[in-house]
Parts: sequence; C-alpha cells; structure tokens
Amino acid sequence: MQIRTIIIALGLAAASLGIVPPAFGQQFSLRAAHYFKEDHPWNKGLTHFAKRVDEESKGRIKIDIFNGGILGSEAQTLQFVKDGSLDLVISDPSAGAPFAKELDFFALPFLFRNYAHWQAALDGEPGKAYARLIETKTGLKIIGYWGGSTRNVLSTKKPINSIEDLKGFRLRLISSPLKVNAWKAAGTIPTPIAFMETYLAMKSGVVDGMENESVAVREMKFYEPAPYIARTEHEFTVRPLFISKKTFDKLPPDLQQIVLKCAQEATVLERSAEVDANVAAEADMQGKLGVKFNAIDKEPFKTVTKPVIADFAKSMELTELLTSIDAVK
Repeated sequence: MQIRTIIIALGLAAASLGIVPPAFGQQFSLRAAHYFKEDHPWNKGLTHFAKRVDEESKGRIKIDIFNGGILGSEAQTLQFVKDGSLDLVISDPSAGAPFAKELDFFALPFLFRNYAHWQAALDGEPGKAYARLIETKTGLKIIGYWGGSTRNVLSTKKPINSIEDLKGFRLRLISSPLKVNAWKAAGTIPTPIAFMETYLAMKSGVVDGMENESVAVREMKFYEPAPYIARTEHEFTVRPLFISKKTFDKLPPDLQQIVLKCAQEATVLERSAEVDANVAAEADMQGKLGVKFNAIDKEPFKTVTKPVIADFAKSMELTELLTSIDAVK
C-alpha cells in the first residue's frame, strides 16, 4: 500500500510540473473498417495491428474494428477517413477515384510482373513516393501496403478462352474511370455496380461476369452464378492500410512511431495470410465447389491496354512513377 501511495504521489507531482509519463498520458480510441468477414486476411491483419498497438502503447491507443461493411461501402469509408470522421480503413484505393484520380493508379492492368516485383516496388521508393503523393493530395496516409492477390475474370455462361470471347461481355466493375477504359479497350461493356449488389447482378443476368480475387470470390460465393474463371491475372491487388492524417497528426510523436512500427508488423502478417488464403480458396473452389479455372493468353490484353496505361499515367503526371516501378528488379 505504501509503495502504491508513493507511485501515485510521484505521478501527481510530475503532472503538476507538466511532466506526464506515458502511463498517465492522453488515451485515444480509434475506429477501423473494412467490408470482409472475421476470417479474411484483412481482418487478421487489423486484429494483429490493434493488439500490438495496444501492447506497445500500454493501453493508450485502443482500436475497434468494424468488419463486414457495417460502416458503409469502400467509397464511403474512404471518404470518412479522408474527412477524419473515421480513423482507419483497408480498401481498394480505386474506390476513392471520384475525389482523387491518383487513387486509381494501382488499378493499372499488368503493372507488376510477378509477386516479387509487386512487393519490391511497394516496399521501395515507388511505394514511398506514391504514399507521399496521396497524403498531400487527400489527407489519406498510407501506413502499409496489403493485398498481393491476383485478379481474374469470372463468367456466368461459358469459359473465357481468349480476348475475343470478351467482345460485348457485360463486365461488372467498380466505378473507376481507369478500369472502365482498360476493359473497354479489351472489348467488354464495363458495367459499374456496387460490390454488395454484384452477386444478384450476375444471377439475374444484368452482367455476364466480374473480375476479382479468389478469396473474395469464395467468401462472397460469386462462383455460384459465375463458375468459370479465366486466369487473366491482370492485377496484383494493392490494398493500402489508410489512416486519416487528421487522426495521425493528433497523436503524440511517440504514439505515431508505435502506429507506424505496428503497421509494418501487421503488413508482414497480412501478406502471408493472404497468400495462404488464396491457395486455400482456389483449392476449395476447384476441389469441392465445381469451379472451372482455365489458362488464357495474356499478351493480347497487354497490347490493347498499353495505350490506356500510358495515357492515364501522362494525364495524372505519374509517368515517372510508372517508369520507376518498371525499373524495379
């Protein structure tokens, strides 16, 4: 009891002098959102991040996670983080294209040669340069690059064996000008539809298919209306962990460093979990669920989308960034 009294007295004395030890410092309650379920790699990454931040800050930062899209769509939650009314979000950055066209950049098809190139580019100077640009333009601070899954084309009626099979194909897309232009060049009829409405759109015949990664396809049961998957592998997903700059700037310097450190730890875990989840999802869909995957020649896709990529990079003044990514070995 005597020791406890001395500790309290020392704490009060320090506070009276304006010296506030970490244990007595201001506490912060943050909210994080994404639209997948608890067993998704994003949720696993966020759960680890929240746990480590709590431990490292000695309870000064608590993070509540809202999954399953309960706080809104990706576009809505990105806007909330931009405005500072939500603290953290994992999202397809293209959902923020309406307020910052630069957020469409990583939707460029065939931007990365393989997974190793994806990782090296994002962890290197290109990823850092892009993060600085987005923070300046939007107030969205990137503290980790998650994702790494490959996206493929799903079809409801028959396999897509070549680019010719996509002529007139009504393809569900996120509302992204870049994606719309790229897939229009491939011969499809791009049809922007909200993610949560996609299953019904395919089942009812509003669209002929969609493009997505295997974990999401299995989790959302998109394979039920669309059991044919062509391995276009047109995109290695880039799904940043965003924190509102307004939130980050409110944190004392020591807590800012804790957030950045723990975000990097969580990034390693999430990437590993996503690789494992994709392998499991594909095995499950092929082995138990009757999904038919097929190979496809990617070169015609690269040829028709190359001008779209060049035009977009030039219009956004991102040609240098595009070149720097290509130069990464």
